Amino acid sequence: MKLKTIALCAAAACSLVAAPAMANSLVFQGVTFNTFAEDADTLRLEILNANAATGNWAGTTWLKAFEIKDIGTITGASIVSGPGGFAADVAHGLAASAGCTTGGTNGACFTGAGAALASSMVWRIDFAGSPDFTAPHLKLQFMVSPTQSKATGDLLSQTIAVPEPETYAMMLAGLGLLGAVARRRRG
Repeated sequence: MKLKTIALCAAAACSLVAAPAMANSLVFQGVTFNTFAEDADTLRLEILNANAATGNWAGTTWLKAFEIKDIGTITGASIVSGPGGFAADVAHGLAASAGCTTGGTNGACFTGAGAALASSMVWRIDFAGSPDFTAPHLKLQFMVSPTQSKATGDLLSQTIAVPEPETYAMMLAGLGLLGAVARRRRG
């Protein structure tokens, strides 16, 4: 029984280590933003609960443009799948007004027809060059309508950080405590 418990704990620890190291998450004004490195050059961007945003994003219905930067040396980008009609621009960054019109970016800016906000929006994006998805910096523009010329509310400009190793250590300690409590109750 003791050997089985130790093996189970070891398997759980290995599964945490084997989990994707490049999973990042941020919640801002009721909207959740997640990024996942699917492989060395593909990033998955998830925007969840966008159609129920709070704060000064309340009432927005449209995503006009977004930028993913601070991800290494990028020479090209293309959206493999996802909502809306967006084209990649690796030469310009996201402007305070609508679109990719500022100076250079160390990532890619995506603009075009845009997309209606939904409860779950997921893009798979391939990058050319030398991407590094450790801590991507996400910028985006929510609009009330697709014809609007300036973003509504705050322009999100945040780095989506990877959880610290201490977070995983605390989770493992918690699992260990749960296991100890369960073992005590049995015995």
